[in-house]
Amino acid sequence: MMEDREQRPAPLECEDGRTRILNLLEEETYGLSISDISRKIGLNRNSVAKYLNMLVVAGRVEMQVVGSARVYRLTLRLPVSAIFPFLPDAAVSIGSDLRVRHANALFCTLFSLEETSVAGMQISETSCVFLHLLAGSGDLKDVVRGTRGGNCAWHLLEGARSRYFVWTVPAVFDDGDYGAIAVVRPE
Repeated sequence: MMEDREQRPAPLECEDGRTRILNLLEEETYGLSISDISRKIGLNRNSVAKYLNMLVVAGRVEMQVVGSARVYRLTLRLPVSAIFPFLPDAAVSIGSDLRVRHANALFCTLFSLEETSVAGMQISETSCVFLHLLAGSGDLKDVVRGTRGGNCAWHLLEGARSRYFVWTVPAVFDDGDYGAIAVVRPE
């Protein structure tokens, strides 16, 4: 016979550590050390350090050296995801797996696409001529893999019946994935 047990909320260990750290840092104006964060949220130092590294890479948290301690606080910079929809040019973000992560409204308008029709697709499998050209150029794979820092200027990408100016830059996304953002202008 099973005894009736009171329904209890999930223990804190089950919650996402990154969310717990972000919530704590929202309350702390001057930032906290790894030890302080670990003590306040009840998570071991190694886990806190791992989550903080992920948050720093994603641009959500900044680290500053103060004496012999590293102090972490919420970043004052905007993450790419926050400004991406407002870029003044057509742009598409591509993850490390060479799948489309996001296409802004200008990109969708330029190529007569709906974001839902390309988001999550391999760039080589989309119906977008520009993405096919980008996939075939070889530059994108180098930028995504971090073996090349991106183009320092606009360059021409040519197809049989189309020509585009493109600027491809490496990017890190909110979830810690790396990839690239390609900004495009028709010639």
